[in-house]
Amino acid sequence: MKSKVLIALAMLSIAGCSSMTPTKTTEQAYMVIDVQGDSSIRDDLLDTVIETAQSSMDSLTVNRGIPPSNIPETASRFELVDPFANSQFSGVMSGLSAYTQAHGGASMKVPSCKDPVLTMKSDNSVSGWSEKTTFFICVVQYQKGYQVDVYTTFEQQSGGMSVDALSQSLARSVVGDTSQIIPLTMKRLKDSIATLNAKTEVVDSFIPRKWKGLFVDEKNAVAAARE
Repeated sequence: MKSKVLIALAMLSIAGCSSMTPTKTTEQAYMVIDVQGDSSIRDDLLDTVIETAQSSMDSLTVNRGIPPSNIPETASRFELVDPFANSQFSGVMSGLSAYTQAHGGASMKVPSCKDPVLTMKSDNSVSGWSEKTTFFICVVQYQKGYQVDVYTTFEQQSGGMSVDALSQSLARSVVGDTSQIIPLTMKRLKDSIATLNAKTEVVDSFIPRKWKGLFVDEKNAVAAARE
């Protein structure tokens, strides 16, 4: 017991006072990629997106759909929706969602795309690190091509005086946290799609500043270059 206390005190002196405050944070990011092309590139595009995601994630749920009967002129971006909005439990679940958020929990809204030809989901928790990463990827076909939407969340619990909490804080200060998989996966996906014989462009994105070193916000970079 004495050795554990000494280790904890040593780690505390290294990690700093901020580690004493138990904190739960949730961060979100997204990226929207436009891919110009007709139905002849559909299979190659979907295969590329799936294979790239598989190389980055421990588990993955994949659903390949069919094009809508009326292909839209433009593709709409994903939306965060209440999954119980039109159910008989909507009132109860809305109240539960508000209560959860008020007490530090995550929103119960989920990402959704309209008439996707591909949907993928990944939900990974890292044992011993108090971290959780989710990915939602969908591909929507429109008249001039396809749109690939990537939405991701990262949850992390940090701080506290326990030996485990201080060990995690020290490890993160040395090697970083598992959120790094988010910008790396986004960049890998963007680069893989760019190898297809089609015009590809990131048309919208939100990348938290702490991840910018691993993934350049392409849309803002292009805008700055034009000024």
